[in-house]
Amino acid sequence: MKYFVIFILSFVLVSVLPFLWNQFSFVEAGFPFTYLKKTNYEGETGGGFMISFVLLNLAYDLVIAAIFVWILSYIRPYIKNNA
Repeated sequence: MKYFVIFILSFVLVSVLPFLWNQFSFVEAGFPFTYLKKTNYEGETGGGFMISFVLLNLAYDLVIAAIFVWILSYIRPYIKNNA
């Protein structure tokens, strides 16, 4: 249960990073793993925009959170024994 909670917290942190990253004024390139992609288009009758959901970026964030929890569970016994 503890690792599940750590997984959820790390996933939330990884999910919030793009929004925090893009709020800084010195960042010129956007964060690589955002879920929503906004596309502007110009047509004959006018312009508009379309917002699409990128499922692959969600999978990247899930994998990153899972790797973090796996590393934490793998290293934790060594830290407890040495402390």
